[in-house]
Amino acid sequence: MAINPLERIALLRDLAGAIIVEIELLPTLNLQLLRLRVDFVNGDKLHIRESWEEDVISRYAYYWLDSAEQLRVGWDNAPHHSHLLTYPHHKHVEAQTNIEESHETTLESVLLIIRERVEERHE
Repeated sequence: MAINPLERIALLRDLAGAIIVEIELLPTLNLQLLRLRVDFVNGDKLHIRESWEEDVISRYAYYWLDSAEQLRVGWDNAPHHSHLLTYPHHKHVEAQTNIEESHETTLESVLLIIRERVEERHE
């Protein structure tokens, strides 16, 4: 079963619609791969990449960048950093080399963190 991008876009709007300016579906030839770019009201962006097998996300990367395209936090489950307790889930905080454990393993959990921080800074 192929992924339905409209369902993921609806999820974004439901959870963070108040801080989203635009959602762009990025092209891919792989029907099991979803790529989106989200622009927020403060100029930040979220790059979303999800690989799906059947109805399950097998690989993900959610990269939150500031308005200058600098990394705020990047969450992914690439199978490296096996020393972390949350392996393969981890996050890159403000730099690709700054690796931390991550308990945020879904788009929903990532969006809640971003929404809270953007709303704090945007008020």
